[in-house]
Amino acid sequence: MDIKKNSTLYKRYVNVIAEADKLGNLTPIYLRWEDNQLFKIDKIIEIRQSVSRVGGNGILYRVRIQNRERHLFYEINRWFIESYTP
Repeated sequence: MDIKKNSTLYKRYVNVIAEADKLGNLTPIYLRWEDNQLFKIDKIIEIRQSVSRVGGNGILYRVRIQNRERHLFYEINRWFIESYTP
């Protein structure tokens, strides 16, 4: 994702394949796009409670996917990313 100044961000719900450990902690492993393409989450940079710039709040996972940093949120019972396309 290239940074676009003065561009509108959207809340884009996505499918995520995640692992839940015995304590209930979630670790996202793959993000599945609308065309069923899988993107491996290469690294989790940070996990914390946060408010999204596009509205909503939840657990923020700052992740690296294909050398690009993305903000992936777990909000109640579903996942979304901050995206420049709706």
